[in-house]
Amino acid sequence: MSVSNWQYPRPKYYYKECVKMFGKPTFVANVRHGYALWKTKGLFSEHLLIDEDVKHCVPRPHHDYFYSSVKFFLPKDKVCDVLKISGSINYDGLKKELTARCGALGANYATLYLGMLVGSGKMTISQVKKNDMYPRMIQGKILPYNKMAKQMMKLKRANNKRYKKQLKADFATYAYSECYDPNKKKTRKRKKKGGSKTRKFRNTKNQSCKKNRMTSCCPHMPPNSEGQYAATSGMKLLHYKGKKYELFTCCPMCAENMNKLAKTNVKKFDKVYKAKIDKNHNLKLSNKATGKFIQIARLHKRKTKRRR
Repeated sequence: MSVSNWQYPRPKYYYKECVKMFGKPTFVANVRHGYALWKTKGLFSEHLLIDEDVKHCVPRPHHDYFYSSVKFFLPKDKVCDVLKISGSINYDGLKKELTARCGALGANYATLYLGMLVGSGKMTISQVKKNDMYPRMIQGKILPYNKMAKQMMKLKRANNKRYKKQLKADFATYAYSECYDPNKKKTRKRKKKGGSKTRKFRNTKNQSCKKNRMTSCCPHMPPNSEGQYAATSGMKLLHYKGKKYELFTCCPMCAENMNKLAKTNVKKFDKVYKAKIDKNHNLKLSNKATGKFIQIARLHKRKTKRRR
């Protein structure tokens, strides 16, 4: 296999070094701006050599063209910090791969190692910048590459075990929280369209049933075609289990019918209006047609005359 048609001398020369390290490439495109790809197992998932020459002045003037990728999940709160290490490091949120692009394998080791340390929370980006660790790591002043590779393998295994579920996700976790679900979206739309839920708790005057201390909707009359309850127009006393309650209805006839049922068949009354006494000794009433709780009939208190 040859790369004789490549344009740039640096990647063309480094191709021979790559063959010595990784053997024959998985694929080669021997054309101008072509590339050579090595799919590997172990620490790296792949190496990619591209016929390009990307100028880079940090940590010193050099040229980038060689890419190395590691399967490594980055939590969303670590992505930005890792990318701040260098312009030569990138993260693919869909493939869950951390990639370094430098001019040689050794520099990729150093770049990825720092990225994995920051991504694992074992080092902060502030520490990396403050101690000038990036250039020192590339120069091998902190750790030899062979020892670095062993440490990287430990970090990768720990990361892949911890984030086993996230590594299988079909979305970038720093961009979305879940996959697109068309059925879920339809459900949300239905809820919005079904705004009748709020209309059901409004009366024919477009007032909330909670208005006037929950006395604005009639519990006897069924709602209209738009789901609005009959607006109350006055108060009548409801005689219920030996006590009197202030009942608000849309007309006197509704109050009479409710009083009649409460007097003759209190059990049926309880069932029809779901009548319940609350902690304040008031009577909670639901609408006869819908069964929805819409009124509180308050316990009627007799007014005592003042003694002169």
